[in-house]
Amino acid sequence: MRSLPLLVLLCWSVLGAQYQVVADTPNFTVHSVDGRFTGSQEFLDALNRRIDALQMSTGVYLDAKAEIYVVPDRAGYQNLARGKSALVEFSDAFYSSQEQRIYIRSSDQIWSNFGGVILHEYAHWYLDQLLMGAPLWFHEGLATQAGNQLGLDRYLYYVRERFWGNKMDLFSLAYEYPQARKDWEMYYLSSYFAVKYMQDKDPEAWRQFWQNVAENAGQGRETRFTSAFGAAYHTNLYAFNLEFAAASKRQAWIYLVIGANSLLFALLPFLVIYGVLRYRKRMRELPDLPLPPSDEEIAEPEDEG
Repeated sequence: MRSLPLLVLLCWSVLGAQYQVVADTPNFTVHSVDGRFTGSQEFLDALNRRIDALQMSTGVYLDAKAEIYVVPDRAGYQNLARGKSALVEFSDAFYSSQEQRIYIRSSDQIWSNFGGVILHEYAHWYLDQLLMGAPLWFHEGLATQAGNQLGLDRYLYYVRERFWGNKMDLFSLAYEYPQARKDWEMYYLSSYFAVKYMQDKDPEAWRQFWQNVAENAGQGRETRFTSAFGAAYHTNLYAFNLEFAAASKRQAWIYLVIGANSLLFALLPFLVIYGVLRYRKRMRELPDLPLPPSDEEIAEPEDEG
């Protein structure tokens, strides 16, 4: 029982008693406990430009600002994440829909792409302002796209897994994350490619979807995802999941062929150099042959008499 006052004190500190505004921008406000924020003005300006680009891509603009809370230490972050999904506990940041807040570890706890992590969570906040009942895969797919968090290694991982038949059932996992930690990465990748498939399969339907959202937002209403999706794509989420699974399998073959050709093209200069060196080596190893006789040596000797 003696530890209870310490726990209460920790919770009070983490949940906002000492937080203060350290940066205020057109799209978000940053709070920290110690009053410091490592992001420069250039960093903040770049984040705002990326957020503007996100809103421009959908055509839905918000006047509200996202509230971002920088958690100063690992213990404080774990306390905030406790009781949520295991994926949140292992994350670098999360968006709390109940509090309408983004919580992120301080930059010294995140090794790379700090701005991308913020953009990822901003996308969750952004969608939460606009949509009702949006599936997790739509949230994670658009957030991963906004945060630019998909490197070449993850592309190759996805291609390999889809080539061997590994896929996520996005319909059954529409509102919950996979239980096994080993499936988390594939879930994020599948979500990203599902959103990309929505965009590339029918750009006009994608535009119509967001036009519906924009009209409702302009009247102060949220949009029910399934209604807007069905009206724009003329299908349901179950049929879309089956269609996407088949398309992504075909796409894996295409990526595999493209990757093999790209690798061959990249190696071509080295293959040419290897061929030239091998040819020269073989020429040096040929035995020396006697010189052919000259014209004088093969001429008939003249008779002396």
